[in-house]
Amino acid sequence: MLSVPLDAETLETCIAAAMAAPSFFNTQPWRFRLDAKNVAFQVRAAPERSLRHADPAGRALHLSVGASVFNLRVAVSHFGWSPVLRLLPRPENPRLLAAARRTGALRRPTTKHRADLYSAIWRRHSSRFPFTGQPLPPQARAELAEAAQAEGASPAFPEAADTARLLRVTAEAEQRNRLDADRGTESRGRVHRDPDDVTDAGLPRWASA
Repeated sequence: MLSVPLDAETLETCIAAAMAAPSFFNTQPWRFRLDAKNVAFQVRAAPERSLRHADPAGRALHLSVGASVFNLRVAVSHFGWSPVLRLLPRPENPRLLAAARRTGALRRPTTKHRADLYSAIWRRHSSRFPFTGQPLPPQARAELAEAAQAEGASPAFPEAADTARLLRVTAEAEQRNRLDADRGTESRGRVHRDPDDVTDAGLPRWASA
């Protein structure tokens, strides 16, 4: 497969794809740096953007950065390059969470699955509608399982009893959050005053209703 030159426009598109990833409360807790010598993207944590009370252990920060790294890898592949991913951090550099190095051109053409993923990056958006409780169709479950396995993951679909238990735990957690004054103040600080302002980190006002 022919690769696209790694010029400024391509670099900006790859970073834009990484920034389009979902993140906890839209905190966007990441920073990017180009290692020109090794032709690698460094993905760093931005703990100043994280929520100290809602995410004290940094788990949501790492999940958010992981989604960003995945988008970056998909974008690099889209432009015909084979990305080599190195997951970090190391004790001496705890904020450097991952590095995606561009190597030679892809040996095989981009699959339809990868092409669909790249296209989906720009269409993805958060849905804040309530869940209906309607079960997933078998075909959708099979496709989700196949996509997860392609990334080395093993999906789990809970049975009814497990789902009920998870819902009880979730309800209890939400109740604790509502009673935690620090978390409430922190969460409200992430909501934009302008209901139409969705250009920066944080949530629009309508999302908190």
